[in-house]
Amino acid sequence: MPVVFMPPSDARRRGGSTSQTATRVLVLLDVLGTPVSPSCDVEDAVAVVSSLIRLQKLDFWLRNPDYLADELLTEFEQGLVSFDQIQPHVVRMLDGDAPYLHTYPMERYIYGAYEFIDDALAVLKLYEQIEHRRAADSGALSRRDYFLLQKGRDTIAAMRADIPELDWYVQQATAIGLVADAAMGATAKRRQYLQSEYVDTAHGDVIPSILIRVRSRALALKVVVD
Repeated sequence: MPVVFMPPSDARRRGGSTSQTATRVLVLLDVLGTPVSPSCDVEDAVAVVSSLIRLQKLDFWLRNPDYLADELLTEFEQGLVSFDQIQPHVVRMLDGDAPYLHTYPMERYIYGAYEFIDDALAVLKLYEQIEHRRAADSGALSRRDYFLLQKGRDTIAAMRADIPELDWYVQQATAIGLVADAAMGATAKRRQYLQSEYVDTAHGDVIPSILIRVRSRALALKVVVD
């Protein structure tokens, strides 16, 4: 069932509330975080996402279903994933009210899609849901790694039980995991720069929807039907 994309409200352009951003971060860490090694020195850590860059790029795909659907179509055309793997996700992201209800656009800055999520990270750390560590003090390896703590995993599990609507975002994060380039922040960033609408957006402007183009592509590939 086709939809007409509606311009986002100011609240959506800011990524929603701090609590909404914090919830998305917990989902990303829970679903896409790498299990920590036995030698990890972060107490009660269960998963980690390496670098803020990767967290930002994952968040872009989580909150822009049209862009993620396009990446899944590319993975399918390249033979990297099967029709059965992507079809339910693409239909979920492109049909019905999903493109409007679940889209939280991001603005374009020097290094691509960007959203100030420090407030959400601070809240999560305050309530002992996450922890972060600097991987190196300086140089090319300087970055912060973000750890999901067991308390954070318990929180997201309880939220999923109480709020069935949250499962949409869990599925979205699962779909991101089908994109091979999502494994690292640098490769995810390069992948997003292949989208002409993304790269042509002026700094400070909202990255536009590509829903109409992506839905036409999905129809041509028979991944969705009229």
